[in-house]
Amino acid sequence: MRVGGAFRAWWGRTGRAARWAAAGTAIALAGGGAAWGVGATTGRTSRLQTSEQRIAVVDGPRDDQRVTLDTTFYRPAGRAEVPAILLGHGFGGSKRDVAGEARRLARAGYAVLTWSARGFGRSGGEIALNSPDYEVKDTRQLIDWLARRPGVRLDGPGDPRLGMAGGSYGGAIALMTAAYDRRVDAIAPMITWHSLADALFPDAAAGAGPSSGAFKKLWAGLFFTGSAGRTACGRFLPSVCAMYQEVAETGRPTATAIEMLRRSSPSSVADRIRVPTLLVQGQSDSLFPLDHADANARAIARNGAPVSVVWFQGGHDGGAPETERIEGLVRDFFDAQLKGVGAFTGGRFTVT
Repeated sequence: MRVGGAFRAWWGRTGRAARWAAAGTAIALAGGGAAWGVGATTGRTSRLQTSEQRIAVVDGPRDDQRVTLDTTFYRPAGRAEVPAILLGHGFGGSKRDVAGEARRLARAGYAVLTWSARGFGRSGGEIALNSPDYEVKDTRQLIDWLARRPGVRLDGPGDPRLGMAGGSYGGAIALMTAAYDRRVDAIAPMITWHSLADALFPDAAAGAGPSSGAFKKLWAGLFFTGSAGRTACGRFLPSVCAMYQEVAETGRPTATAIEMLRRSSPSSVADRIRVPTLLVQGQSDSLFPLDHADANARAIARNGAPVSVVWFQGGHDGGAPETERIEGLVRDFFDAQLKGVGAFTGGRFTVT
């Protein structure tokens, strides 16, 4: 779902049903290529420089779909070169949901880029469930854009010192982008999934695989019908909409559905994630339970990357957001991994 300050607005809504609709099923990622800004406007707040711009990206299986992404760039004023952070929003939201967290990270010495993922907010395109062909290509092009910004610290030509953070939908994009782009140096995904197929068709107890799992119809229904739009599936790609409608009728996934969900899951590319990782998962979460963070942690650790896991008393079902504590952990984690300062005290495993 939504990171840091956005937790406050999210948990403060009218009730559990509103949180579910805001969560959708939090199922997607973003991706990359080469991007440029158009129509930028610049303003100043205390100690910060901010600019809003629409960044043009090219995605799709054949790299022939042109989309513009609505973005905001935050940077501490008067600083030397600083590391960058890509901060993603939750499903059903937009870049506005993480504005507070972005400002706090910028004041802590980071250049932060927020964006509305394709199909959300004022961005163009259709939702593709964090597909490597769409959202992942988009985020990779956002990295290209950051690498060209004055004041962003570089590890090499076209390679910014970069962290990624986000909750739920935004957390998955951090994992997926790290798998596809070696320029990502550290990630902090929150309340997100390992296998989207297993999340919507849970079968862990039976051990039979997602094709035999019970369909989480409530979660999936809120996800697909809760997105803005005039059609039954809102702003989803037609292929994704058709997949959902078929599964909703039968209550069982087809081979095509399983493959589509698999490609949008960190489980399919976990062997590629080799960067320091902080995984934050909620103990009140029937959509992406704790075992999703455990599976991500085990997979990434097998690659030799350092992994820390934090369980907190919240999640998609409600509970305490622990906003200040979680924000502090994420900031300390990035300070250690991107700046080489301080001592991250999260430990390898923490429960609250």
